[in-house]
Amino acid sequence: MVIVVLGDRLRSNAIHPHLRKRVDAGIDALQATDGRYLLVTGAATNPDVPRAECEVMADYAVSRGVAPERVLLEDHAYDTRGNGYFARLLVDEHAPDTETVSVVSSRMHLRRARYIFERCFGDAYEIDTSRAVDPEPEYDDFTESEIRRLHEEDREFFDGITPGDTDAIRRRLAADDPAYRWLAENKE
Repeated sequence: MVIVVLGDRLRSNAIHPHLRKRVDAGIDALQATDGRYLLVTGAATNPDVPRAECEVMADYAVSRGVAPERVLLEDHAYDTRGNGYFARLLVDEHAPDTETVSVVSSRMHLRRARYIFERCFGDAYEIDTSRAVDPEPEYDDFTESEIRRLHEEDREFFDGITPGDTDAIRRRLAADDPAYRWLAENKE
C-alpha cells in the first residue's frame, strides 16, 4: 500500500493547520497499515511562497518521525488531476507491486479525488478514500456546487481515455492545461 496525501495551497513557508491534518492522517494510515510509502503531492502553487507543497509536507512528516526514505515527493501537480497522474508515475517507479493506493484529502474533496485516481490508476489498483480530514471552520474549501462542477469537468476530461492509460492522460493534460504544456515535449 502507498499512502498519497494531496497538497493544499500554502499560505507561507510553514505548514498550515489543514495541511497538517492531512499529513497527520497520512502518517496515521502509514502506521496503521502495511503502507510502504507516504507520497506527498503538490507543486509550488502560490507565487508568494517559493516552496512546493510537497516539500513542506515532507519536512513535517519527517519531523513527526517518518523515515525520509519512506517519503516520496511529487512536485509537478498543480491540481487534483495532476496529483493522480504524477502519483501514478511515482507508484509505478518506486512500488510497482502496489495493489492499494490510499488517498488522503478533505472530506469534501475525496469523492472527486477518488474518481480521478481511479481513472489515473486503472482497474489493477484499489483506491481507498477512507482517510478523510474535516477542515477547520475558517478553512476556504470548495462548496458542494463547485465540487459538482469540477467533477463534471473531470468526467469530460477523462472521456474516451481507458482507465490507467498514463500516456493518454499525459497527452490530455498537455493539451488541456497550460500548467502541463511541458508534458507535450517530455514523457516524464
